[in-house]
Amino acid sequence: MFKLKSFTILAFCAGILAFQSCKKDNNDYDVPTTYNFTNVSYSGQTERLDMLAELETYMKTSNTSGTAVEAATMKAMYANDGHTWTESALNSSTKDLKSKSFEIAQAEIEASMDALAAASQSTTAGSKGTAGVVESNDGAKAYLFDENGIEHTQLIAKGIMGACLYYQMTSVYTGTDKMNVDNETVEEGKGTEMEHHWDEAFGYYGAPIDFTNATTTGYRYWAKYSFKGDADHDLINKVMTAFIKGRAAISNDDLDTRDAQITELRAQLEMVSATTAIYYLESAKADLADDALRNHQLSEAHAFIKALEYNVDKTISSAQITTVLGHLGTNFYDVSASNIDAAVAELKTIYGIQ
Repeated sequence: MFKLKSFTILAFCAGILAFQSCKKDNNDYDVPTTYNFTNVSYSGQTERLDMLAELETYMKTSNTSGTAVEAATMKAMYANDGHTWTESALNSSTKDLKSKSFEIAQAEIEASMDALAAASQSTTAGSKGTAGVVESNDGAKAYLFDENGIEHTQLIAKGIMGACLYYQMTSVYTGTDKMNVDNETVEEGKGTEMEHHWDEAFGYYGAPIDFTNATTTGYRYWAKYSFKGDADHDLINKVMTAFIKGRAAISNDDLDTRDAQITELRAQLEMVSATTAIYYLESAKADLADDALRNHQLSEAHAFIKALEYNVDKTISSAQITTVLGHLGTNFYDVSASNIDAAVAELKTIYGIQ
């Protein structure tokens, strides 16, 4: 099945740089209100989210003192290499999380797996200088930390969210290589190659096709964390609008609009990560006297700050990321309210947040 174009348009497009491909003279087309298009498939992304969910479930068993987790098991799940999944359909999957992660981050994530496995061997209550499970002051929560109060379960789970899911959305599937492809030939169930790549980017977001800030079920990972800053920044609407308008534009060869939505999508997803980091930093300050809650929230914040690195069009610089993380130091038992305030202030200044 092929989309028809006139010889005049084809000849014109042939002379333009590939990524700045031409668009239809008539771009008056319908844009749906949900991500409801024909020939959409992102099953591979769904499988990867399912793998991350099982990895997270396994890692969190270490929050019970005396329950050890194995680095080899976590690494096998990360690479989908020899692991037997609880969800049987994953056992025939050829997808994995590791190969789709930013290359340098892969070693960091696996180092955290080693650290988590080592900390899980402890049967002593955690404290400054001692790895182990720490309960919240009210006894309702318990988390495994290393001797520096780092919760490696969060660094791994959110690290994969950043280095894999976020990276693929912002820098790979909306990038030149994935967008500079055929938009003529339609494969039943997948659309054109360009349409399919855009759909795969959407699959990494973890949202239902009708996702709004009133949605109560069916969302996970980046879609889930979009709620953290949504009230102040309308993030869910902005992200979904960019995804929907971009897909409609591709299907109608309106590549100027597609490019505008790529820019918008990257900016709004960056705001999701930044506002989520701020949310956890401010929560950690509110729970400063509770070792378990503070360290848990600082670990989450640390991972979302690091995730900002993987956006090819990021507003924050790599040096600024290092500075913000430097305010938190390397031992979360030592973090002060002023340390947290400095990190929050820097992020808010960078992103123009009042």
